[in-house]
Amino acid sequence: MQPTLTGEPQGFFIEFIAQDKSFEVSSLHTHRQFEICYQVAGARRYVIEGAAYIVNAGDVVLIGEGQLHRSGAFGEQPSSRIVLNFGADWLRPVTAAFPELDLFSFLGQEQNHLLRALTARQQSGVYALLQRMLAVSAQDAESQALRRLLLAALLLELRALCRAQPAAGAGVRSRTAEQVQAYVAEHYAEKLSLAGIAARFYLSPCHLSRLFKRATGMGLTDYINGVRVKAAQHRLAATGESAAAVGAGVGFGTTAHFRRVFRQITGVTPQQYRQLCRGACGADPKE
Repeated sequence: MQPTLTGEPQGFFIEFIAQDKSFEVSSLHTHRQFEICYQVAGARRYVIEGAAYIVNAGDVVLIGEGQLHRSGAFGEQPSSRIVLNFGADWLRPVTAAFPELDLFSFLGQEQNHLLRALTARQQSGVYALLQRMLAVSAQDAESQALRRLLLAALLLELRALCRAQPAAGAGVRSRTAEQVQAYVAEHYAEKLSLAGIAARFYLSPCHLSRLFKRATGMGLTDYINGVRVKAAQHRLAATGESAAAVGAGVGFGTTAHFRRVFRQITGVTPQQYRQLCRGACGADPKE
């Protein structure tokens, strides 16, 4: 299969993509831009420079200029992600002011292709920056400047997160943990428990808890809460549902629990988050 060359050497493009399970990228391709993908919900399979990755909700994929890659559906549930492409020249007005900063080379390093095991707060920070970029649709000079500054802030954040990841070979790769993450991505809106998930994978709850913590750096309950909060963020921004309905729809048993966890992860209440989204987009969310 021959790779295809797409994209332009300069420019900026960002898009929220929601896909059903049938969507598949049919061929390897490359382009003269960097690519950042944030998995909002569900799971996808990526191949980058010959290495395969399973990407779950909250993971970030980083692809350098000219690197061969493809992605495809994984699991039975629909998925959604934010895809950002940009050229180094497009960010030159910012990088020229800080010549000592290298904002690009880490994007193409093999150990950084999949940025995972982020805490819920770290995921929320990355997602918030991408949402703000999505909300800026105008083409005037002020909007262009805002996009560049937001992108520079995102790159600084991602570079720091990459540096904090375990060194190559130091982490514990677990196929079971990846399968559990994919299962949570498909079933987060249902009632989930450590015992129930452990039984599905024929493990004891204690063994699953230790395995998941060792492989991802976070507890299974914290991971589930993070997936649910990300789904809630999207629904609060995109619909007019009440906070109670959103919380119930993403799997929280009570509204009080939803509000408490949401604020703990994002730093704001669900209502405050919706107001911030309305202010950024300039309009109320529609049903």
